[in-house]
Amino acid sequence: MKTTKKILVILISISIMASMLTFAASADEPLAYGAATVNTPILNLRSGPSTDDSILTRLSEGDIVVILERTNSEWYKANFHGAVGYVSAPLLRDVLTAENFNALGRVTGDVVNLRERPNTESDILGKYYQDTDMTVIGINNGWYKVRHDGKTGYVRSDFMVIISGQRAAASSGSSSNTYYNIPAANLTLGQQIASFALGFLGYNYVYGGASPSGFDCSGFVTYVYKNFGYTVTRNASGQYRDNGVHINKSDLAPGDLVFFSSNGHVSVTHVGIYIGDDEFVHASRTGVGVIISRLDSTYYMGVWYGAKRIIT
Repeated sequence: MKTTKKILVILISISIMASMLTFAASADEPLAYGAATVNTPILNLRSGPSTDDSILTRLSEGDIVVILERTNSEWYKANFHGAVGYVSAPLLRDVLTAENFNALGRVTGDVVNLRERPNTESDILGKYYQDTDMTVIGINNGWYKVRHDGKTGYVRSDFMVIISGQRAAASSGSSSNTYYNIPAANLTLGQQIASFALGFLGYNYVYGGASPSGFDCSGFVTYVYKNFGYTVTRNASGQYRDNGVHINKSDLAPGDLVFFSSNGHVSVTHVGIYIGDDEFVHASRTGVGVIISRLDSTYYMGVWYGAKRIIT
């Protein structure tokens, strides 16, 4: 009997040690537990928690960083654009305010579970491979709340890096949001165009407008592409007729143009820029402005007209 108990104790001990080793192997990166906004014109992200440590990159006022852990009363360990370093705690505001967090995250694990709730016991909504990009909309108890493939769920933050995110509104009081751009080296040209276009979410719709003071649908496309050296026809029907090459809906990639017809498919009446995951950004209408919509919504499926690729 004593021998049996002794064997059981050994087996239990081995099991506990194995579990600890497994956890340690999967927790090389700390879990995120919140976010904070830069509250100074320039903030250095350093390699260590000291002003003597080297500068990895510089952040601007309004940038949002993901907080990984509080090192001490003066420093936070943080993630910005996938770079992990240390920032001065007194130079941040809205610390741990993770509601309405809005960013683009990229899966770093080989196969990562999207779960219904922020814990490993909840149902798995899907499995995703390394380098899959997802929209991050919150942080909860070390997990990123994400939206992807029409599903909303949670991914452990140590299996994802933030590669772009939303800035706070400008200090002038403007309600429009801007986005800091993802480093070009990480993106295709089409993804850069989509990322740039997302920077105008919330901007006003103005008929005939083609600038940040106000856009109509084709003016928005014209302005975005002009910033990348492309000249496109000013109106939506002309963009469909004259610019780029026709592509199938199934071949859409970020940066492609998507066209719609609300007059019984007689002609093109609206245009937007595809951003991935069956979503596009566009200057919608008066009172709505620049928004993201889904191609698989009942309305946009019914008025779908075609797609063009400007970048060839």
